[in-house]
Amino acid sequence: MSTFPTGEQAFLCGARQGGAYPTLPDHRLLAYGREQCARYPGTSASAAFLAPLCPPAAADSRRELGAEQAEYDRERAEAQAECDRFRHRPLTEPVEVARVLEFSEIGLQAYEDHQDSQEDPVMHQDLVGSATGSLHIYLAADFEQCVTTETYRRRPPVEVEGWDKAIEVGYRSPTGDFRLRDPFDAPELPNLAVAGAGHYRVRVHYREPGRDAWTPQHLLVQVYPGRGDQVVDLKRTTRRAGGR
Repeated sequence: MSTFPTGEQAFLCGARQGGAYPTLPDHRLLAYGREQCARYPGTSASAAFLAPLCPPAAADSRRELGAEQAEYDRERAEAQAECDRFRHRPLTEPVEVARVLEFSEIGLQAYEDHQDSQEDPVMHQDLVGSATGSLHIYLAADFEQCVTTETYRRRPPVEVEGWDKAIEVGYRSPTGDFRLRDPFDAPELPNLAVAGAGHYRVRVHYREPGRDAWTPQHLLVQVYPGRGDQVVDLKRTTRRAGGR
């Protein structure tokens, strides 16, 4: 059950948030709250405003919060089911696999704290940008993201079927601590630098969200040790190779 602070002090703190009622003494603000509670629900004051001081408003607030949490949990479960339905099955055994359901408004970034690290890498196909110690992956802001990372000791087979984009870039890890994260959230994904500091190839596979059904977008990031800064559109090169 949803809980929140109750009592006079909790009411005063909540009521004065944002600089409201700056000149009204505490005793008069409390009197106002009790008056509004006596008239509740026939008052313009919200249940959330009155809840710390007014048991009927608190009960309504708990019901509203419970309903909101239930709706959030339902939507989250549906998104996770969509992630599970399209779970990637590696063709060769990875060193490590991580899966997470994200909601990032600016995509995922890796930035290593080192003097050689560079900021603002050039983006390719509006999907991924890479520079020494810095990698950015662009994602649609309004949709959840089913994110999978896989690390390998050697180059895995190329997979493009079912993906809208598949781009491979080079990356140099100056510290050996290469972690993708939402910059505004706690890190959730493991270190991708499986061989420590050095050169890597990073494959970024992307599937668009279901914009009408509001289903998540899908991201698969495969990382393996390898030199080279060339940017490869894997879908284009695979089509070309298949057409020979």
